[in-house]
Amino acid sequence: MMNNYRAEMIAAISRLVEIPSVFSESTEYPFGPTVDHCLDVTLAMMEGLGFRTFKAPDGMYGYAETGEGELFGVLCHLDVVQARQEDGWDHDPFRPVVQGDWLCGRGTQDDKGPSVAAIYALKSLLDEGHKLNKRVRFIFGIDEETMWDSIHAYCAREELPVSGFVPDSTFPLTYAEKGLLQLQVRSDKPFALPCSGGDSMNAVSSHAECPLNPEVQRVMRELELPFHATDTQICAEGLTAHAKNPWKGVNANLNLLRALRKAGYEHDAITFACEALDNKFRFEGFTDKDLSDFSGPVTVNLGKFTLDEHGAVLGLDLRLPVTREKEEILSLVREKAAACHMTVEEFDWLRPIHVPQDSPLVTRLLQAYREVTGDAKTEPYISAGATFARAFDNCVAFGANMPHSPTSEHQPNERISIIQLMQAAEVYRRAFTYLVLAD
Repeated sequence: MMNNYRAEMIAAISRLVEIPSVFSESTEYPFGPTVDHCLDVTLAMMEGLGFRTFKAPDGMYGYAETGEGELFGVLCHLDVVQARQEDGWDHDPFRPVVQGDWLCGRGTQDDKGPSVAAIYALKSLLDEGHKLNKRVRFIFGIDEETMWDSIHAYCAREELPVSGFVPDSTFPLTYAEKGLLQLQVRSDKPFALPCSGGDSMNAVSSHAECPLNPEVQRVMRELELPFHATDTQICAEGLTAHAKNPWKGVNANLNLLRALRKAGYEHDAITFACEALDNKFRFEGFTDKDLSDFSGPVTVNLGKFTLDEHGAVLGLDLRLPVTREKEEILSLVREKAAACHMTVEEFDWLRPIHVPQDSPLVTRLLQAYREVTGDAKTEPYISAGATFARAFDNCVAFGANMPHSPTSEHQPNERISIIQLMQAAEVYRRAFTYLVLAD
């Protein structure tokens, strides 16, 4: 059934991917002009598909809905993380291309492709004349990759869904998500060799830079740390990855700071980074205590930093086990920072979520997945990722990645399998039949 919509879905995803909806500072738009434009294009697309649409007057969020009655939410996000061709892309990341079975471009997997799959799954049922017993609302957040101000604004102003799902993870579904704590560790102590690195806290840094310096170059070679030099800069090279799985990346920030230390440069921020953090992204540098639970250990990623004449700011992204209290972890970081004469500021906090596996929502979604795919073995997940599911009660992350298939969100050459995209749409279609159809 969903293959009838294949060409239309690929065209819709491509149109959205062409818009570089990366957060930028703006006095006119809350998250930048390209993000606002992507929201406008999406809402226009939804109107064309027959949905009622709404955009917040201040541009903070938008939604599209159909049906009447109790509200069922599908939470999507339209913003993406930065993508630069020089980070390893084979093509312009905002010019989507089809390569064999793959649709490639920033946002194809996170989260524009999965969002379109869910939208067209419901459209296929409406096109057949099915009636809904609920009001289905696609809620479009537009700063999921940064501060979640859009979804916070929605929650403060709008009706909250009774239940729902987020097409921003892996099938069969994610029933628990670890807490996400982002911190800025600061020092006012100046540093003579200005340097910086990283694009966002929630990604392993692929680059870090400092002024050209023979001793730092020598140390980088001695330590066999990847880098290149220009006429003015040393550029440490890393491998980016999502901060939920930081061990999949190589952190250029940590590599440069270690090289600076070995080259004889001293600063409280360098001491903190080199003694408290490591490339395995473990939390052991802060405590000997085992803080893990059923959802896993505490992980930490140095996603961004600056170190210059004004002082230092280290941007940390920590993923906390479901049963651990934020204050427990925060106090350990503050203790280590204080020992290095630094202070800690809380930048962002997203609560953990846990929806029981025997809940009606989880059982129905799991049934839909198993019936469409024939996969009776893969069990629901616990994730260190942060999806909009945690914004509401009784909401889980549901696809669209298939188990054991490659994931490429936040990475160069982000892509989604077209065959698996169509299968995901079939799963969403089956889920909607169980959750929101009147017949």
